[in-house]
Amino acid sequence: MKEKIRYFIAGIFIGLSELLPGISGATVALMFGVYEKILTFLNKFKEIHLIAPLMLGMILSVVAFSSLINFLYENFSNIFNIFIAFLMIGYGLYLVIKTYLQENVRKGIFFYINLFSAILVGFLLSVFYLSGFSFQEPELLVLFTFGFVACTFLLFPGISGSAFLLSVGAYPLIIGSIANFNFNVLLPFGLGMLMAILIMPRFINMAYKKYGESILVFFGGLIFTAGINNFL
Repeated sequence: MKEKIRYFIAGIFIGLSELLPGISGATVALMFGVYEKILTFLNKFKEIHLIAPLMLGMILSVVAFSSLINFLYENFSNIFNIFIAFLMIGYGLYLVIKTYLQENVRKGIFFYINLFSAILVGFLLSVFYLSGFSFQEPELLVLFTFGFVACTFLLFPGISGSAFLLSVGAYPLIIGSIANFNFNVLLPFGLGMLMAILIMPRFINMAYKKYGESILVFFGGLIFTAGINNFL
């Protein structure tokens, strides 16, 4: 019973972390010691007696806190945007610096090319977003893709799915849709998440072991740039 309560509480914090750009749900799962159980369940569908309370905690957390975040975004948008911007800038710097300081990381030209590419992509996304493109009524395939990528990041330690959504300008739409139960957005987004859950876990460990540092540096640079763009 105590173990189930621990998983339920972990689910609450994982759900909240996935709503805030700059906090990785997978990292929170590692902190609570439940990350391996989650991957085991997704790969082999075992440990359902522990995963069920965790999923319940995540769902309740996402539904409850999305309304609060949406309220803050709609009524205190300037202050909230500044808070999110600093959160993302700090998180992006943390990922890059933490990776750079690891002894086994190669700090040659590829490291800097990777970082520069991330910053360039981040600014291109900003230009695209500021040019007037809107995600108010995006295509179903776009929402599906966002759900797939965001959920993949949820499973990847160190990377925030909501930070990705903010970097492409879709964060307010998704948070608002969760808070207001807008199923026109949530259904394709949720299907993308479900597809990621079904096919990605077996590849995540492989990618993390082989290219983990490069992935963290790239998305650290991208998230940092998205935070800067929030001031534009």
